[in-house]
Amino acid sequence: MYSGVIKPLIFVFISGFGSLVCFAQSVPDPILLKQEKISSPGWDYFIDKVIDDRAQGQSFANIWYAGEGLKARSYPIDIAGGSGNALREFLQGGLPRNTAGTAINIRILECKIRETNQDNTVSGQILLKLQFELQKNWGVQPLTTYSTSLKYARSIQRPDRIEPALRTMLGNSLKFIQEWVKKESATNIVLARSVKLSFTDYQKQDPDTVYYQKSRPLNFNDFRAKVPQNSRYHAAIFPSFGYDMIQNFNNGIIQVQIDLKVYMVKSASWALQFIKNPYSLNHEQRHFDLVKVIAERFKKKLASEQLSPDNYEGIINFEYLEFYRQMNQIQEKYDEETGHGTNRIMQDVWNRRIDRDLKEL
Repeated sequence: MYSGVIKPLIFVFISGFGSLVCFAQSVPDPILLKQEKISSPGWDYFIDKVIDDRAQGQSFANIWYAGEGLKARSYPIDIAGGSGNALREFLQGGLPRNTAGTAINIRILECKIRETNQDNTVSGQILLKLQFELQKNWGVQPLTTYSTSLKYARSIQRPDRIEPALRTMLGNSLKFIQEWVKKESATNIVLARSVKLSFTDYQKQDPDTVYYQKSRPLNFNDFRAKVPQNSRYHAAIFPSFGYDMIQNFNNGIIQVQIDLKVYMVKSASWALQFIKNPYSLNHEQRHFDLVKVIAERFKKKLASEQLSPDNYEGIINFEYLEFYRQMNQIQEKYDEETGHGTNRIMQDVWNRRIDRDLKEL
């Protein structure tokens, strides 16, 4: 009975030594993609993840083929083992996988083969589009996109000619990311490998602000605010600290300069006339000195941190807020233990403690 299904032509020869099967192939074999190692001098990155982000439902390749005695036609075929797996293995294995280096992901946006046939001469085109991404602590940072195509011609009986062309394109994509990283690493801050901190102390004075200087102690002319009515205190000073951050990028290193500002605001500080004496001024000066102590501890803490290009700004800001809280706490403790300067014994204790801390820092 005729079933309407055309089956491959199979010829079987049997002998006493076993059997031999010969056939005229009517369906092309999957593409056997060979692995290839790409030369990588100075390469201290590695391909970690390969994400298959191609459009769903598309065949990897539509190729023309004519088996012996059969009419030429177009066939959908894949890479042996599945194109997703095969492309992943090739792209991950083409470069050294030194996981001590920096991880790069590859996102496959497009990879397909399409052919046309005219008089058993096949014209083909391979389309490839990849996105390279750098792994960060917070996620991924897109680096660059590689988009290319390759045209070829072959005999309709030689689909094996496709694999070398595909392998060349994939290998070229790995060479591309190597060259791109090499070219960009000196000037592109996204590829920064380390962070180097330096510190300066802002000391330029202005009419309403005193920036801390050892050689420039406070005087009562710095207390310019009008005394609030019904105030419980005879004097008040409002010192604080902050910083400016100046960043430069050079040869893979983010150079961060922290310009530290320890200051008091004249228009927010005040003193009653009758307490304007050296003892009272010393008490207010010590408030200012305590801020300097905290600011120096802030610098010391930052200098001990292992900062990376991914997290240095967050760590600097976090530590600043922590030491800002410490500043408020120690100011309250100082006033509480000295009775806002009325307890001369404790004032002397704090004087010696602050002098010691300033000398150590």
